[in-house]
Amino acid sequence: MAAVAAFIVWDFFSALMTPRVSSGGAGTLTSMVSTFTIAFPLGVTVGKWTRVFEQRHPSVELRVVRMELADQHRMLVSGDADMAFVREPLDTDGLHLIPLYAEDIVVAMSHEHLLTLEKKLHRADLADQTVLDDDPSEGLFRTIAGGTGVAVLPQSVAKVFRRRDVVAMTLEDAEPSSVGLAWPREGQHPLVDEFIGIVRGRTAHSSRNPEVAATEAAQGKKGAKKAAKAAAQPKGGSKSGGTKGAAARGGKKPGSPRGQVTRRARRGGA
Repeated sequence: MAAVAAFIVWDFFSALMTPRVSSGGAGTLTSMVSTFTIAFPLGVTVGKWTRVFEQRHPSVELRVVRMELADQHRMLVSGDADMAFVREPLDTDGLHLIPLYAEDIVVAMSHEHLLTLEKKLHRADLADQTVLDDDPSEGLFRTIAGGTGVAVLPQSVAKVFRRRDVVAMTLEDAEPSSVGLAWPREGQHPLVDEFIGIVRGRTAHSSRNPEVAATEAAQGKKGAKKAAKAAAQPKGGSKSGGTKGAAARGGKKPGSPRGQVTRRARRGGA
């Protein structure tokens, strides 16, 4: 009996500690969490998604932090970030990863560089060039503007440090830079699925909960039946033939001015 009682107590507290989504959708989760941390590397713009998240979950403190490429895996597995926009290649050990998009690789060079005369650039064109491998920064782009060398980097990163005296040209045969969304396999934050839905364009009224989907489907059927019933009812004025019917058959309308004129004409002719 003692073992059974202990199991019941354990099951009760487990039920209390397990996050559950009711038919109200993800809004129920906001009462269970207070913060959600999103990390992103240089060049990735996350504002359009974080703004939507803040609108839907105003009670959750959303923390958006920059991270270096070398820290992508560490920040996720250590719990410093609940989710992150990441740039591949990435060590996915212990992580989930959803590919989002890919962007072109460009060569950043001085606007007076000879390579700017080329219509298209390929990796072979860089064989005799000094390629700078410093981390992207304003200092690096000042060096590029001075004509010391060129840099190869994702297009969005080059846009961050855009200058009038630096030109960025697409490297035609370079492997595109892939950006994805990653999060830890262990200890997944309750709002991860909600943020994935936002990134994928899911609306606030959509849901992955089967019960909610069934309810919405039933409501949709009721609305369709009402619309069909309304369409089947005759429109006003269609029951009575009346004056319109007589006019269609060529008859005269009651009190027609034409009739009065005709009678007057006959009297005048008598």
